[in-house]
Amino acid sequence: MDRTKGVSLAKGPVGIIGIVLLAGGILGLLFGSTDFTMNAPDGDVSGGTWLGIEGNGWTWLLFAGSGLLLLISAPMHWSAKTMAMIVGLAMAAAAIISVVDGSDALGIFAANGMTMLAFGAAAVACLIVAMLPRVGRRREVEVDRDHRFERDGDVERRETTTRT
Repeated sequence: MDRTKGVSLAKGPVGIIGIVLLAGGILGLLFGSTDFTMNAPDGDVSGGTWLGIEGNGWTWLLFAGSGLLLLISAPMHWSAKTMAMIVGLAMAAAAIISVVDGSDALGIFAANGMTMLAFGAAAVACLIVAMLPRVGRRREVEVDRDHRFERDGDVERRETTTRT
């Protein structure tokens, strides 16, 4: 019996989310702030704003690093789902911590309302994609030609006569 694994619903979306996060992180580093100062764990940090998202170098590096990890893991179903879960949980933690703090996450990642929204949206998207299954899984039965005359457990045999 041969099995087909089916088509992964996670690989494509993980690749797309990875490209978006990687591009956003790189562009944020280019056009936003590249300041890598931090006041961990409970100090305040701020950064430049790009497309309404406030970020310092660490914030943009979080976006870019998460995107790169997702992009690298996208070719295989199990790695895409695993990395989507890990990145989703990290982004959810960053979103929750920055909402509670109000201006940053752990004194490392600068954040405003739009940054918190971006963290949260990335978290939700990754966690949903991490739960997507494979579809179209089926078993293919291979016909065995040597046993095609089996009926009800008894085997009919054809006798061949040879002429001499």
